[in-house]
Amino acid sequence: MASGSSPKAPECRIILLGKAGAGKNRVAGVILGDKTLNEESEECLVHEGEQEGRRTCIVNTPGWKRISTECTTENIKNEIIRSVTLCPPGPHALILVIPINTYDELSINELESASRHMELLSERVWNHTMVLFLCEGDVEESTIQKHIRETEKLLEKYKGRHYVMRLSESETQVRGLLKEIDSIVEENAGDFFLPQVYYEVMRSKMSCKEDTQKKTNKQQSEENVEEKDVLRQRRGSLQGARPSMTTQSEDSESQRDRTEAKKNMNQDQLPWNYLKPVVVILMSFMGALLGSVAGGQYGSMGAVLGIAIGFVSVLLISLWLVSLV
Repeated sequence: MASGSSPKAPECRIILLGKAGAGKNRVAGVILGDKTLNEESEECLVHEGEQEGRRTCIVNTPGWKRISTECTTENIKNEIIRSVTLCPPGPHALILVIPINTYDELSINELESASRHMELLSERVWNHTMVLFLCEGDVEESTIQKHIRETEKLLEKYKGRHYVMRLSESETQVRGLLKEIDSIVEENAGDFFLPQVYYEVMRSKMSCKEDTQKKTNKQQSEENVEEKDVLRQRRGSLQGARPSMTTQSEDSESQRDRTEAKKNMNQDQLPWNYLKPVVVILMSFMGALLGSVAGGQYGSMGAVLGIAIGFVSVLLISLWLVSLV
């Protein structure tokens, strides 16, 4: 499973889990090369050492009862939950140790118990867990394959990740196990398992941050809408107040036509304007002439009065007639 393409982490943090008597302490001793690690305890034990040039931290959890979680004490359950906080910031891999003995058969209840105890750490644990089948060197391959088949449903939760460790081939087996752990880290993009208590705090912070961001985005969106409305209103006002080029053109042409017509009319009336005074004078003289003839019958005084009356009368009539034309 390990690709070996990614650089190894400077340290390796491992949690060992399993039922009581599964052999977790022996696995810790093999990995760290310390055969004295055979102590059983109802509390988590932290072991540190170096393996292949990098610091290795192993947390050995107390074993649970074989049948069900109901038989496991609250103290052991709490220790299992606490185990992932003992190798900060969190383990790279959690290893479920299942022993293989020639005359042992795995029961459904035992596998269900293992699954329930693992879930004490949350369902996120499946992405960082693998099954380690532990056996002595004389266990036949057929027995090993039988145990693997019996745990098929359990392995589905771990994406099939498993490894077989024969205690008689410990040195080569450790290298293979560490490669499997590196593969788990690579599958998780270098992330480790974050303890639930830290995970909830981080999720709460992220939720608050997302809520704040949503509020900010909503406020910005509303402000943008308001700005667009204002710009739209301003644009509408400008368009409404903007003079029409067509109207201006029509008004200009109409004005030119009126001016041109007036000019032509003035030109047409120009001769008549010059003739008006002449006509008035001529008609006035004719009125005076007619008045003198009419008044001459009464002597010289009558002629003078006839001239005056005829001149004034015809002058007024002439002016009135001229104004009508």
